[in-house]
Amino acid sequence: MTSESTVRLVSDIDIDSPRSVTATREVKSGPARHSAQPTAELSIEAIAKSFETTNGIVEAVANISFKVCSGEFISVLGPSGCGKTTLLRMIGGLERPTAGDVLVGPRSVWSARQGASDAVSEMAFAFQEPRLFPWFNIEDNIALPLRIRGVQRAARLEQARELCALVGLTGFEHARPRQLSGGMRQRASLARALSVNPRILLLDEPFGALDAMTRDQMNLELQRICSTTGATVILITHSITEAVLLSDRVVVLSSRPSRVQSIHKIDLGRPRNIDLQSTVEFQGLVRRIRHDIAGYPA
Repeated sequence: MTSESTVRLVSDIDIDSPRSVTATREVKSGPARHSAQPTAELSIEAIAKSFETTNGIVEAVANISFKVCSGEFISVLGPSGCGKTTLLRMIGGLERPTAGDVLVGPRSVWSARQGASDAVSEMAFAFQEPRLFPWFNIEDNIALPLRIRGVQRAARLEQARELCALVGLTGFEHARPRQLSGGMRQRASLARALSVNPRILLLDEPFGALDAMTRDQMNLELQRICSTTGATVILITHSITEAVLLSDRVVVLSSRPSRVQSIHKIDLGRPRNIDLQSTVEFQGLVRRIRHDIAGYPA
């Protein structure tokens, strides 16, 4: 089974059935985490997406281009309905763009005639809904991508236990998803994404359904996990505060058809804690990004 199939199986399978196995401006604000000339890990090149509807062609995404450096954490913000999730799915090989391409290093995601290329093997997804299989325990859920790739049971379960420790689920390896809180299920979903040791982690509002305090805790955990693994991350979020807390840069998209409206560099140093949110510098960044999204001067 190809890596694309693995991504599709984990993301799109019916988990309820046990039978289903533009001018861009960059805004700088405060020490950079990366070197002056970092390596481009991911390149989004003039990517666009249009849909056919009964009322004609709808242009969702128009000519979006930006690069993501190795180990960088990028958040993507924009008005509701501007195509953020569509963009992420095109980056991850789940939805074919109408135009443009995505490169992982020198390898194209969409140059192949049939579906996405093996470049998607470098990526992993975590979604807003955990999408855990209710008839599997947490350990088996985390190990599922490794099972699909043919990794022997002993080896994949050992890795699943290590990932449980990494995301704070030690002691819950044999629990079923229904026995865990929402935050714990999201930890398991994140661990499953990390099980394939991805170079690039694609996160589609993974904490959007959590309460505020749990979300804060998960943001700090995500920061720690990304620091430990060194993964390159793209996060889709509606939360400006979350984006500023976690990111090296924040990409702001325009309304549909979406284009890159601005890119904000977040130079706040690391590690970051929740108290940082009350500082004048942090609030200034939040204010500027909010004004960008709303479309009026800062």
